[in-house]
Amino acid sequence: MKKAILVGDIGSTKSTWVYSTDIAQELHLGGYNPVTQSEKQGNSLFESLQAHTKDQEFSTIWYYGAGVIDSRIAQVVHDNLMRMFPDSMILVSSDLTGAAIAACGSEQGTVAILGTGSHAAEWNGKKIVKQAVSLGYILGDEGGGCDIGKALLQHYFYKTMPEDITKDLDERLHGDRSVFLQELQASEKPNQFLAEFARFAVLHQEHEWIKELVSDRFNVFISRHVVPLCPNRDVHVVGSIGCIFASLIKKELEKHGLSAGSFIKNPARRLFERHAEHE
Repeated sequence: MKKAILVGDIGSTKSTWVYSTDIAQELHLGGYNPVTQSEKQGNSLFESLQAHTKDQEFSTIWYYGAGVIDSRIAQVVHDNLMRMFPDSMILVSSDLTGAAIAACGSEQGTVAILGTGSHAAEWNGKKIVKQAVSLGYILGDEGGGCDIGKALLQHYFYKTMPEDITKDLDERLHGDRSVFLQELQASEKPNQFLAEFARFAVLHQEHEWIKELVSDRFNVFISRHVVPLCPNRDVHVVGSIGCIFASLIKKELEKHGLSAGSFIKNPARRLFERHAEHE
């Protein structure tokens, strides 16, 4: 059997894996962030990946994941994945590197991730040469789904939210602050738990109040993470939140004298195509 290549784009909430010997196939599984989640959760993902691909051998596995912020974490991910796929060459990089390769390939460019979390970097065509400071979902991730979810929840409990959106959240929260805080405290994936509330912003994305709230979070993201990179070319946006609210991020970039490039909701397929070209 001819060995395939496997390329994974792994976010905190979900992951997409693409593999093929002839026709590319996509596999959608849970997410993993080694900074905010336990090794046990990561191993659960890798076991699921192995179970779904048990009849296929891989020559090389490219892993592009959230939370891969240094060589130590990359090595831990590599070693745990290697236990499941001992006959494969495994290469572990950050989701930021994956986003840059997907958006820019071998060209120079600026890339912004806006998914569950957020990040930004300058790419020289071969590697990241400058990147924003990432503080994770508790202190940072401005403009991402978790951040937008937190902003919505604050307005809900502070009673500063329009009535129609409040009614939608009432169906989920019933105004019960103590129950919500207990659920958050008990959650194994608190960033994902909070990001789930961003879907209320998506449901009401044409609402002027929602537009203002999301635009404000994007403005903070651009001011703190994109502008300091001093981009001199289009800013490519990768991730579901950035793509859903593409018109808003474009406007906020323009306010800072910047322009948007391509929008890529899920970079896994494009990453696979780029790697397959060199096989």
